[in-house]
Amino acid sequence: MARKFFVESTNIKGDYLSLSGDEHNHLSKVLRAKPDEEMIACTKDYEYLCKIEKIEKTQTLCKIISKTKIENDSLNITLFQASLKGEHMDYAIQKATELNVKTFVPFLSSFVVAKIDNKKVERFKKISQEACKQSGRKALMEIGDVLTFEQMLEELKSFDKVIFAYENSNVSAKEVISSLKETDEIALIVGSEGGFSEMEAQKLVANGAKEISLGKNILRGETAGLVLASAVMFELNQFKKI
Repeated sequence: MARKFFVESTNIKGDYLSLSGDEHNHLSKVLRAKPDEEMIACTKDYEYLCKIEKIEKTQTLCKIISKTKIENDSLNITLFQASLKGEHMDYAIQKATELNVKTFVPFLSSFVVAKIDNKKVERFKKISQEACKQSGRKALMEIGDVLTFEQMLEELKSFDKVIFAYENSNVSAKEVISSLKETDEIALIVGSEGGFSEMEAQKLVANGAKEISLGKNILRGETAGLVLASAVMFELNQFKKI
């Protein structure tokens, strides 16, 4: 099977495309690819089957053999994840990618320990790209800019259903999730290591979000996102081989 790489549409000129940066280094130095070998390059919208023509010091030049439109089979799920420390955020991004979450948006809240900014977003994208390759996912997961809590509340207005995991809730997850439909634009919200403040929970409810409990045990932030996304996928019959 041909290896998969990711490029920007600006890397494509006529019948040729080029790999640069980390993708070029991985192909040339880690995989030690050779001219005439085939590889797959993906943009946001298209998948290109290519043949390697020339491997230079800073780029790999490839001839495009065929082009296929990528059909995004992700559910319309956006996971809003409060910032987590180090490898915990990495894990959350990896698993959200594997679960076919369409969009991942990091945000800041009252009890966040690790303050992140948009300088981290490019790193998050690389983590998601690697998870995409490993899982065989067709389309990249979108990574949004880091939002403040108030900015996130504004974003919620565009969704059909909004659900947030709240450790102080007594509302059954099944009760809320069972009302979802496959055509819904769904927002899932998970807090940081310290969860949400009472004021934040009240603001979420006031903005149309439904609170749910994920059980009697306190889950880590990255675990909560994984459990919540999995529960929604199960309810919408996504665990099937196509």
